[in-house]
Amino acid sequence: MKIVNSIIKGEPVIHDEKYKIHNPADTREIVSEYSPATLDDVKYAFDVASEAFGSWSSKTPHERAKILYRAANIVEDGSEDLARLITREMGKTISESKAEVERVSWILRFYASLILRINGYTIPSQFKGGLILTIREPLGVVSVITPWNFPIAIPAWKIVPAIATGNTVVFKPASLAPTIAYRFVEILHRAGLPPGVVNLVIGSGEKIGREMITNKHVEAVSFTGSTNTGLEINRIAGSLDRYVRLQMELGGKNATIVTEDAPLSEAVEIIVKGAFAIAGQACTATSRVLVHIDLYGKLVEALKTRIDSMKVGNGLDPSTDMGPLASMDQKKKVLSYIEIGKNEGAKLVYGGYALESGDYAYGYYVKPTLFIDCEPRHRIFQEEIFGPVLCVTPYSSIDEAIELANSVKYGLTLGIVSRDLSKIMRIAQGAKTGIVRVNRQTVGVEFQAPFGGVKASGNDIYKEQGIEALDFYTRVKTIYMHW
Repeated sequence: MKIVNSIIKGEPVIHDEKYKIHNPADTREIVSEYSPATLDDVKYAFDVASEAFGSWSSKTPHERAKILYRAANIVEDGSEDLARLITREMGKTISESKAEVERVSWILRFYASLILRINGYTIPSQFKGGLILTIREPLGVVSVITPWNFPIAIPAWKIVPAIATGNTVVFKPASLAPTIAYRFVEILHRAGLPPGVVNLVIGSGEKIGREMITNKHVEAVSFTGSTNTGLEINRIAGSLDRYVRLQMELGGKNATIVTEDAPLSEAVEIIVKGAFAIAGQACTATSRVLVHIDLYGKLVEALKTRIDSMKVGNGLDPSTDMGPLASMDQKKKVLSYIEIGKNEGAKLVYGGYALESGDYAYGYYVKPTLFIDCEPRHRIFQEEIFGPVLCVTPYSSIDEAIELANSVKYGLTLGIVSRDLSKIMRIAQGAKTGIVRVNRQTVGVEFQAPFGGVKASGNDIYKEQGIEALDFYTRVKTIYMHW
């Protein structure tokens, strides 16, 4: 069992109160134990981050980049242990965890390189002997609040561009996954990050969340989590007597549209990967499939066969296709939505129950679940479940498919499986989403491209990842030169 604590100014913060983190695949195993941060700890963390900002922001991009490159090497060298820790703490399969760790090393190198090329631009002046130029400057102290489903990748793609551009950070990970967050901050310090630049505070949102938004030092908040929490953060920030910049990545109810010309076997693989990766616990997960009526029956039967071949089990077993849910609360929520689906008239054709005997007795396992004949009036069609539950709905025309896809409050990502370029472009242009994935599963974005949703999936102002991430973590200053 590993002992993890908040880290402020490079030092652990220890209290008598302790919480244990259990392996969701086998709750008899205690993964770690931590002391939750107090409100005073969080206030101190922001004071420290504010004090560290001056010296950190004055370092050259090259000095900051060296630290990020060293951190990338440390992540890469310890990738196997980091991946196993993610699987033990959160439950995803070891292959999913390895892919997440690899992404972190790429993120570190990407922003280490990008920061050497961050630039403004010059503008001609209307006056002779004049020139206008712009430069980018860091904001100050950034509050980073992350979920448990990608417990090292999401912190990385927020924290790394923040510190690369000269900001300092107070970082609150989800209390379900503090261990890998602790390891990530440890790695940054091992790479040479000065104390106080990134400060880790572990604790529940109910107790310390408000301070993460309202503290006097906060210049910006980057949050990934539920839409309801995001709206509450927006309300709190809006009530302040100063402006706090917000970056919100929230929920999703993502559809994959399958046209009648789509290759059946390819469509099935794309759907299954999108729906059941990390047990459906991704904001980008496929939770709805909209399939042309001519292919509907064949696709449903092929999906049932493919899902039946999936092995559910402990993610450390390399033969496992889907691991457990992350917590008992997650398990209860998923099972409650399955009952809602049945009661509202959707047709359950596969799964729909907990796995609780034998090897499953001590884990949070739910059988992959397939509903068909789902309608927009059904809650399982409209609401984010965050679990291995897939709804299938027929459509008759491209216009109907687009209307069905857009008929939810969310707008994160849309998948399209088709060989018809005309249909692909009609759907892509009609989709009210921030991302469209063609002939790929909805889960799995690339760090070098902008990421973000519209509608209830995000505030659609500042994108994450890619070059666009720098827009959130910097402000533009205009300088008028005359001689």
